[in-house]
Amino acid sequence: MVKVLMCGNHPSNKGGMTSVISQLRNHKWEEDDIQIKFIPTFYPGNPLAKIIYFVVSYLKIVASIILYKPDIMHMHMSYKGSFHRKFLIHKLCKCFGVKTVIHLHGGEFERWYNEANVKIQLKVQRLLKECDAFLVLGKKWKKVVENIEPTVNVIVVPNAVHIPRNTIKWCDKQFRILYMGVLIKKKGIDNLLQAIYGLKSAGKIESICLSIVGTGEEENRLKALCKEYGLENIVQFHGWINGKEKEKVIMDSQVAVLPSFYEGLPIFVLEALSYGLPVIATDVGDMSMAVIDGATGYLIQPGDVKQLEKQLEIINHKDIFLKMSESARKLAERMFSDEKFFRAIAECYLNLVK
Repeated sequence: MVKVLMCGNHPSNKGGMTSVISQLRNHKWEEDDIQIKFIPTFYPGNPLAKIIYFVVSYLKIVASIILYKPDIMHMHMSYKGSFHRKFLIHKLCKCFGVKTVIHLHGGEFERWYNEANVKIQLKVQRLLKECDAFLVLGKKWKKVVENIEPTVNVIVVPNAVHIPRNTIKWCDKQFRILYMGVLIKKKGIDNLLQAIYGLKSAGKIESICLSIVGTGEEENRLKALCKEYGLENIVQFHGWINGKEKEKVIMDSQVAVLPSFYEGLPIFVLEALSYGLPVIATDVGDMSMAVIDGATGYLIQPGDVKQLEKQLEIINHKDIFLKMSESARKLAERMFSDEKFFRAIAECYLNLVK
């Protein structure tokens, strides 16, 4: 039996990392003779509350290493505070002879590293050199990490989703756009609202609507922007939804849009493709692995509102939509099935304990 101790965001912290952790925790690992125990190390709150929460979590990890005796510590990491927390846990594990796997999620990791002081950069290089495996979402991130520390044992493990039975259908009555994710500045949602305002003002799409799924610090500002643009009647804020409600919103859409300035390989994009939903996204991180320009959707440059308008207008044609929808579904089945994801993680664990 391979024993794995896993740490990362508390389930209440919404986003891609939490989704991946949930996938791993809910998978049945018995067939691979693997057992996973999870200890959350981050809970959203004020700075003092975050520190106290981590200290308590760290003590739980110490106790678990002594009593549970894990073979591997699997740490989910982004940047800033997440890096510093995982660095401390990594050093603890090395003291007890526990192998460490770092799973990188943060789309801003490279920018943060480049802007960090020399002391922090050396700590990053040390972590990359000392960890037993460093998991990244795609080839671009592999290159980034290897440029920082050439000796790192980097393994590409793309995010993945369960392939649903259903696929979306074309709707003649209304062109429905979907955004799903945290509502923060770097996601570029205001650019999406500007594009919709431009299309509506020019009368280029007769009937258009936008579903925004998620919450975050930008929510009130985005609602105010909708009011300023006169979009209150065509933009709906759903908050966080799951299960059948989430599936219905996806199935009711004709295109998914993610105009982020920084990303890795978002779960939202893969979910969209799995339902046959074409995607317009910015060409950042490893997005090009999933959004094949002109085939499963379109890649645009961050902040380019006019380009976003143009691609939305193009997808609002039944023949183009149907071709892209079919290609999106096939790509999801071929490259982003969760079966392949779980197999890659299992192989990583098993190879480390040989």
